[in-house]
Amino acid sequence: MILKMVQEGRIAGRTMLFAGPPSTGKTAIAMGMAQSLGPDVPFTIITASEVFSLSMSKTEALTQAFRRSIGVRIKEESEIIEGEVVEIQIDRSMTGARSQPPLSSPGAN
Repeated sequence: MILKMVQEGRIAGRTMLFAGPPSTGKTAIAMGMAQSLGPDVPFTIITASEVFSLSMSKTEALTQAFRRSIGVRIKEESEIIEGEVVEIQIDRSMTGARSQPPLSSPGAN
């Protein structure tokens, strides 16, 4: 019945979470539904040990699983500038006073 509702678009764009006692067929039902809906339907298996991990909260574990399922990747970008600072030019002080002379490292000139 749920599979038919998804195929008809009545509950499309939603996430399903199957919960219950061990060995009741949750994974089998979910895998069967995912295969029936085709390769475009995201499917991720998460175990209780991942949810109840000591290294992160339950909410974070579920959030990561959902992101993994829909292919969301969060990355950090950093710009690294290598080199030696030979002079620092301060245009104005914090109070808005006149410019100060540049600070130079020893031997820069």
